[in-house]
Amino acid sequence: MIGNLTRRWILPVLYLTDNWISRAGLWLVLSAVVLFIFLTGASAASGYLGILQFVALPVAFFAGLVLIPIGISLQRKREAPDHHLHLPEKIDLANPKIRRLLLFVGIATGFNLIIGGALTYRTVHYMETTNFCGTACHQVMGPEYAAHIAGSHAQVRCVDCHVGEGAGAAVQAKLNGTRQLYLLMTNQYSRPIPSPPHALKTSAETCENCHNRGHDFGNVLWRRSKFDDAGDKLDTALLMKVGRIHGAHMGKGVSIRYGAADAQRKTILSVNVLKGTDAVEYAGAGTGTGKVVFEREMNCLDCHNRPAHTFETAERAVDREMTAGVLPQKLPLFRKAALAVLTKPYTSRAEAAAQIPGALIAFYGEKKPEALAANRAELERAGPMLRTLYEKNVYPEMKLGWGNYPLHLGHTDSPGCFRCHGEELKSKAGKTISQDCESCHKVLGVEEKEIAALKELGGN
Repeated sequence: MIGNLTRRWILPVLYLTDNWISRAGLWLVLSAVVLFIFLTGASAASGYLGILQFVALPVAFFAGLVLIPIGISLQRKREAPDHHLHLPEKIDLANPKIRRLLLFVGIATGFNLIIGGALTYRTVHYMETTNFCGTACHQVMGPEYAAHIAGSHAQVRCVDCHVGEGAGAAVQAKLNGTRQLYLLMTNQYSRPIPSPPHALKTSAETCENCHNRGHDFGNVLWRRSKFDDAGDKLDTALLMKVGRIHGAHMGKGVSIRYGAADAQRKTILSVNVLKGTDAVEYAGAGTGTGKVVFEREMNCLDCHNRPAHTFETAERAVDREMTAGVLPQKLPLFRKAALAVLTKPYTSRAEAAAQIPGALIAFYGEKKPEALAANRAELERAGPMLRTLYEKNVYPEMKLGWGNYPLHLGHTDSPGCFRCHGEELKSKAGKTISQDCESCHKVLGVEEKEIAALKELGGN
């Protein structure tokens, strides 16, 4: 039995692979197998190794399998044109063909083990970097990458939040990476990238690795400034009861579960509140035909929904830079002019870069020519600054414009808090979730030139 198997299969393979085509195939097969072993479980945190492990290596493996019989077929024709091949009776190490093949396999395997180990070590670490996630592989992640490196979480790696712990999460991430590669290669990826991600992690897996859930933040001063058409500064200031807000939503013994009508969680259809042993369900009784498509237990990311990839509205971006003194404060109509220039539709970032500085000058030439004549140099400096604001937040090629990714924190950029704290959701007893302003913050002033409380605190 063994002798027959050796005669019919093993000997022909060993004897006929003495050619460069079959050797190349063997090299590909061995390399793919060795690298696959190294990559399997090499990093529980990397979701991008799937591109190499599940795409490139199988291609190399099957290409090698195809080359081996091609080489054997050509070798057989060369050695036995009459189709009668004379094989040795047994595997004999004295046969130079068999020795050359075994020597080749041994050297190739050793070489692959050394190079594969070193390569895999470097590859694992590189594929876990933010630079790789944002630039090397996914061109479509350009906007998210730019927002990330400009934010407060720039030192946090992508994989720390987007890939969970354990082998299961690693495999899932690798398969997802393969799917993303396919969508990229076939130009079928979403524009803009959906938010939140389909497999949204909980704050316990992400935020709470650095932030203490039980910390009492107490009261925090929140302030925002803007400038009117005359160039006067208007302040809005609130004393935010952050400790109370966090305690009510994520305090000890508190569990809130909600159902939303959309994956972006813009419309909430039901809320179940459990505090200790007391449970209350709020729902939109008779208010519509909405169907729950997204349901989970509430955590940090349901309000802080863009913690590492924040995109501003045009108003927020202009107000922030004017308040910081980067953009002109005292020029009449500047805020209005800046918003008109930034929100003008452009077909591409290149077009916006070319037109924004000139559009600012043109606005003043039409609306306020006397201000243009007196402040032209200042306006010429402001134009490139507005272009930078645009480039940080708008990507026409990805169909990403101002306000595509609203913040749910608060209720200025989106319904935010009022998704739940409104009149639509009611308990069976007819009670609604509180929307008393004073329960979350104390208003110190709204768009006022001088807020007494700020002056007492030493603010400007």
